[in-house]
Amino acid sequence: MQLSNTTSHVLPAPVSPHEMYNKDDFMLMCKGAPDVLLKRCSHINHPSGGAAIPLCDDSIARLTRVQESWAAKGQRVLLLAKRSVPSSTMSFAPSIDDAEFSDYATAHLNIGLTIVGLVGLVDPPRPDIPETVRIMRGAGIRFFMVTGDFALTAVAIAEQCGIVSDASRLHRLADLNRDIEVSSIYKFDPESLDLPSALVLSGPDLMEMNDSQWEQACQYREIVFARTTPEQKLRIVKEFQKRDCVVGMTGDGVNDAPSLKAANVGIAMGGGSDVAMEAADLVLLERYASQTTAFVSKLISSFSSIVIAVQYGRTVFDNLKKVSFYTHQLADDRPVSTSSPQDHSLNSCQSS
Repeated sequence: MQLSNTTSHVLPAPVSPHEMYNKDDFMLMCKGAPDVLLKRCSHINHPSGGAAIPLCDDSIARLTRVQESWAAKGQRVLLLAKRSVPSSTMSFAPSIDDAEFSDYATAHLNIGLTIVGLVGLVDPPRPDIPETVRIMRGAGIRFFMVTGDFALTAVAIAEQCGIVSDASRLHRLADLNRDIEVSSIYKFDPESLDLPSALVLSGPDLMEMNDSQWEQACQYREIVFARTTPEQKLRIVKEFQKRDCVVGMTGDGVNDAPSLKAANVGIAMGGGSDVAMEAADLVLLERYASQTTAFVSKLISSFSSIVIAVQYGRTVFDNLKKVSFYTHQLADDRPVSTSSPQDHSLNSCQSS
């Protein structure tokens, strides 16, 4: 959300000639998720450039269709809105530099907005991600997506990444029976081919689930968690840990820090925030030489580096098991002495 005023005779870009806007007035500009921001809107820009028209059910339905169409293609959709705020209204508001101004603007100014339009952002996954997911799955590691994106967008991106193999066979919260006994729920078996379809859950779904539904959800091979908050990400980690799962969590933002810290292995991306990298156990980095005249080497994050990390980790673990087995064998094969204390001291001296 941005609030600005102008003393110029030229109107700010979002202002229509049909609006009553004085040079001392303010323009409130907002962007956000359509399902959240739409509730605060009362008008929509006229498609022909005329005065804003009241928001009706047909306009909402048209916006929703566009949003879902773009989201199904993996685009992140934002709604843009505005509101002209008369200077007389601002006379009752705290100073813009005051810490209380944000709460005041949200409660009193961020309402009665006029929709400017929708924007679709295309952020395709890196080309190495599908192969990385395939290799990890072959190593017996399940891959889930936890994101704040809209559910349709999250599923589309998950399918592009190979996290969801068939988006047409998705299960949702309604497919998880609340009344099933936890002891009777089929447990996940990585060798079994008869597994339930992919599951998609949103943040509000997680707030409604009981222990039985969580138990069922944790048995899926493919899961997409959409519209999640940092608190819900942390709960997802703890729910899988309660079921004896070793959880590795990747993230790069400040909001990912709690779940990175709680996971058995917190994995931060090299280009992420300092807070995330400090909370993580591992930081994924890949060195490459940039194509410049100075040929300077830089560090960037690469999701495929996780394959190398798992390979080295499992090699070290196998070597430790071999050492332990060898030591155990030496202990078992060592002869037991039945000599007297005097003989034992003699043998000790001779051996020394």
